[in-house]
Amino acid sequence: KIWLDVDNLDDVGKLEESVADSATFIIFLSSGYFRSWNCRRELYAALASVRPFIVVHEADTAKGGASLAALRDECRDSCVEVAPPAYPSYSGPGEVLTRVFEEAEPIVWVRVH
Repeated sequence: KIWLDVDNLDDVGKLEESVADSATFIIFLSSGYFRSWNCRRELYAALASVRPFIVVHEADTAKGGASLAALRDECRDSCVEVAPPAYPSYSGPGEVLTRVFEEAEPIVWVRVH
């Protein structure tokens, strides 16, 4: 079963709980992902739950994508919370950079049309 926040989340207050109930965490990495507080809430919950990550990268800037270098910069600038509620032992942007960009190479999203 695949749960998608924009389709399946009835109460944004249950975002972290929904992530904790998942077996794998899939990130659709696009421009603005790390600037979104709710995306970071999901991300911190996934980090705290030690779930496997699958990172899908939208590279096409015409479709909201960005280069990996730009996304890394966005992560460094945005993932700066100290002890977010879902993950009080969060150690900062370096932890996200490692999990999202280094543990496995992001998979490029390819459109057929």
